[in-house]
Amino acid sequence: MADQNTTNPTPGEITIMAAGVVALIFSFFDFYKVPSVSVRGFSGGGGGVSAWGSGLFPTATLMVIFVIIMAVQIAVARFSKANLPSPPLGFTWEQIHIVLGFFAALYAVAFLVVSKGGLDFGVGFWFILAACIAALVGAILLQRERATSPPSA
Repeated sequence: MADQNTTNPTPGEITIMAAGVVALIFSFFDFYKVPSVSVRGFSGGGGGVSAWGSGLFPTATLMVIFVIIMAVQIAVARFSKANLPSPPLGFTWEQIHIVLGFFAALYAVAFLVVSKGGLDFGVGFWFILAACIAALVGAILLQRERATSPPSA
């Protein structure tokens, strides 16, 4: 059997790595938009805050960080010759990916139900939400792919 590092990435790995790139890029876009206000012909306000901005750090950034950790682990394991340490407490990397993907998606969905205090979601939030859900789907795919693949020699 070919070594894992010499084969092409699996669909689960591609999904997780793509989700990590999307989450990282769009974490710098507006997570929340502040609606502009017009009073007596003068308009003001507007703008937005990213996931790294004041008031959202670390809550909104945790989901981004979880997805980035997943993507970096997959990329390092797939494209480098580095020997990653075994995960803590006897878990497998696939189990850690499931947990990180689940909590990232849970946090992202939770932002849909909490009060926004008059703010609107920005484009950054919607792409982060999609990336978190994709990371969870990728983790599930990854677990299934590795459970059905024959062990390497």
